[in-house]
Amino acid sequence: MLIAGVTVGYEFAKLSKMPLILLGLTLTLIWAMPFSTYYIMVFVDPNQNLIITLALFIVAMMVISVVFWLKNLYLVINYPNKKPSNSALNKAVSLFLLLTPMLSLLFIHSFDIDLLILLFIIVWGADTFAYFSGKAFGKNKLAPNLSGGKTIEGVVGGLVGVLLMTGVWMVITENLNWEFLILAFITGIFSVIGDLYESIYKREAGAKDSGNILPGHGGLFDRLDGLLAATPVFMLGIFYLTTL
Repeated sequence: MLIAGVTVGYEFAKLSKMPLILLGLTLTLIWAMPFSTYYIMVFVDPNQNLIITLALFIVAMMVISVVFWLKNLYLVINYPNKKPSNSALNKAVSLFLLLTPMLSLLFIHSFDIDLLILLFIIVWGADTFAYFSGKAFGKNKLAPNLSGGKTIEGVVGGLVGVLLMTGVWMVITENLNWEFLILAFITGIFSVIGDLYESIYKREAGAKDSGNILPGHGGLFDRLDGLLAATPVFMLGIFYLTTL
């Protein structure tokens, strides 16, 4: 997880022309969070009296992250008339909110591995079904200024595939709450936003891929952009389904 975060951070910094010292400071802040949480829970609060406070902090971070992605949706819709700010502060905040959800994957894993599997099913299922649906039926471009290959038909096919795969997951895991289908649908939409948001930076940098760490598949950011955008809204949905 640490290596993946550093790699994605470096690729984002390269695309956005973010100073490396700012990248280092931002990554240090991000990865200090889980260690400080562990220190508090083990040494400061062994009886876990602060567990509710920590949980609320995680929820608050996910809410902020969802707002961040809604702002990014605005940029995606209005590109190239609207672009991300080129300020150092915006780059640091964007990277922070981009990578923070990776930490919540650790929380999901410890809470229920089946939910983590569902998240992966949604994100990569949406991408896979969208690809084949687009190849078979794609006619209308989704975001021609950002991605010439993505079509409306492909996205619709991807979301239908997500619903089908989520239904299978519900039967296998015996989580027969229909609200999981709504959560899967919304999460799938956010994964598309993440993909298109990364495309903004690639367009601005004149790059086809975020990197070449994965031969034939581009960079790690290319593989995880949808997951990074989908995780916050998925986390909030799981919080709602399991506690309210």
